[in-house]
Amino acid sequence: MKIGDRVRLTGIPPGLPTGDAGVDTVATFRKCLGHVFTVVGFNEIGSAELQVEAVTGSIGETIWVESEFLELAAR
Repeated sequence: MKIGDRVRLTGIPPGLPTGDAGVDTVATFRKCLGHVFTVVGFNEIGSAELQVEAVTGSIGETIWVESEFLELAAR
């Protein structure tokens, strides 16, 4: 998996924070589950950064997710 790849979110990582500082991370992941996004970056532990604003409606919103919860989408 690399920057620019299209991926589908196939699962929700366990242990996500809920309701922290007004942001319900689990609810965001639920909205995004099954949708296809473009990988825009990676962090130091290898989690992919996905821009999810098209699904959530929140401008600039991103999520970071481990590759085990993603699959490459058909091109």
